Amino acid sequence: MIPSQQEAAEHTRVLAAAADATRRTPGVAYLRPGFGDLVRGAAVRVRSRAAQPGTAGRIAGVRAQRVERPPGWDLRIHLAVARGHRALDVTRAVRAAVTTAVRELTADATPEPRVNVSITVTDIV
Repeated sequence: MIPSQQEAAEHTRVLAAAADATRRTPGVAYLRPGFGDLVRGAAVRVRSRAAQPGTAGRIAGVRAQRVERPPGWDLRIHLAVARGHRALDVTRAVRAAVTTAVRELTADATPEPRVNVSITVTDIV
């Protein structure tokens, strides 16, 4: 099923809100791109980004999927933790920040959407 422009825009806003909340959390060094992001990054150096179909609405290290039952969002965050911070504390803080950011973004939805956030720490730098 091809998403509508409105659904695609909402998806992009959710990704951006999740990424921003993650980056602002103390102890997060950076969002970690996955293998697909790295491969796309190599392709971008060869071709211009505008020439690549389907690259809009992607943020390295953040994945979001709309869920229908119960209505809401499943988010997957891959990040690196800054040295000197406990990974457990950082992941808890990121989960809370992302959940709050996405709920605020979708506050006008009825019923209030469920937000599920899973975090993978890929590195400590």
